[in-house]
Amino acid sequence: MSRALARVFLPLVGANATAAQAVEVFGQQFCALDKFFLGLTQGRRPRAGKAFELLIRELFIRLRYPFTSQPIINGQPDFILPSVEHFRRNAPDAIIFTIKRTLRERWRQIVTEGTRGLGFFLATIDEGIAVRDLEAMLQSRIYVVVPTRIKTLRPDYEAAVNVITFEHFFQFYLDPAMQRWRAAGVVS
Repeated sequence: MSRALARVFLPLVGANATAAQAVEVFGQQFCALDKFFLGLTQGRRPRAGKAFELLIRELFIRLRYPFTSQPIINGQPDFILPSVEHFRRNAPDAIIFTIKRTLRERWRQIVTEGTRGLGFFLATIDEGIAVRDLEAMLQSRIYVVVPTRIKTLRPDYEAAVNVITFEHFFQFYLDPAMQRWRAAGVVS
């Protein structure tokens, strides 16, 4: 038993408690224990999401894709490519890229993060997006960007036109945009 758990459990049951006594006390204290474990879990979630964001940021840097991180536009997406200045001059030509490790209903806030962009790209590793949510995201011009393994994991992900892999995003969205931006003198 970890020290943290021992600090919580031992005062509840006593060091010499029988298994039956421990089960009875745990049953009585279930709500408090549930809150304790939920607190431990929730403390890790933001760090995991931030780590995912930092990985994507490092990928953009190493591949030399220009971006503005955490811009304030009409919300705060994780990235705008090539820059927030370009977004303000020509929003339909900019790429809004947001990262959410898991979605639940939080994907809806993305639509407010840049209502004028070409589309919204949402990177995630969520393997459990409901079909109705995928359809609603398509209606809102949200493309879900996932690793290839996740795309091929479920037939509904394979069939959804707005669920794309990172490779697909780079090849068919970001690289053509880079060519356009270079030709227009937006990036060097």
